[in-house]
Amino acid sequence: MEELARHISTRRCLLCHPGRVKKNDTLHWHMDPDTGALWVYCVGVCQRGYSIEEYTAKAGLSLAEFLKQDFDIREAPPNEVNKMAWPVNFVPLFDSRAKIGLSYLNSRNIEPDQDLFYDIQRKGIVFPYSFHDVFCGAQIRLIEPWIDKDGNERKVDTLPGTRLGLLFYGWNQKPLPAHVTTVVVTEGAFNSISIQQALNTLYGGIHKSKWRCVALSGSGASKHHIETLRELKDNGTNIVVAPDSDSAGVKMFRKIHAAGAATHYAFTDDQRIDWNDARLTMNNIDYVKWFFSKIRKVT
Repeated sequence: MEELARHISTRRCLLCHPGRVKKNDTLHWHMDPDTGALWVYCVGVCQRGYSIEEYTAKAGLSLAEFLKQDFDIREAPPNEVNKMAWPVNFVPLFDSRAKIGLSYLNSRNIEPDQDLFYDIQRKGIVFPYSFHDVFCGAQIRLIEPWIDKDGNERKVDTLPGTRLGLLFYGWNQKPLPAHVTTVVVTEGAFNSISIQQALNTLYGGIHKSKWRCVALSGSGASKHHIETLRELKDNGTNIVVAPDSDSAGVKMFRKIHAAGAATHYAFTDDQRIDWNDARLTMNNIDYVKWFFSKIRKVT
């Protein structure tokens, strides 16, 4: 298949026509200008979109080998999110087909009372994104990671067309309730949910909590993210940046801090443990106390 990839056009779908089929230029490639993420739409037999990771995994290709080819890529318009139809393969967690998803959430000490769904096609937990009241995309935490031909493991897939750099998980960017005084910014959705659910226990529900947790979903803090957080800060909201305790997390904090968009920060102080990992060994109240102990004021 790798030999085939060196010769076949990147405009021809290897999934609905895996052979050297002529007149099969059905692929349209796009790139997110904020994150550099690539996704593809097949308008042939597939009639659907794929992230480049999903496409190469399904085609049995090495991602590194495939990326050496020439692509006819159209850059997605800047500062524009995409209204999407809800995928039929995204089902509620109470659906009988979502039992695996419920078991996985239980293993991560996550309560299935958030805006979470199950992808019966990819077999993963769905984190949906909205802008105001419009569905604009999703990420899927794969229960069984994809392994590509290079042996690389991928735990998360992104719904093609999702503009991560323009969206926050956990916040649709409508004005926050007046009682919310602090926004916690994490990298991944599970970390955001872990902190939020523990805080909800402390305050008696999300509608009473003074804290709102959001995630940047591995996009590395885009210009839009930073400008939006800085506007919240300038309007009096505390911004606690709580990334992972690795080099990428430190880089994310420094980027937000340098732009004057943070009031506080928090790290787990252990690169091996993220915020969700820590919640596996503590009840909600102990977890909140521990989280509070990690918060430091930006100086």
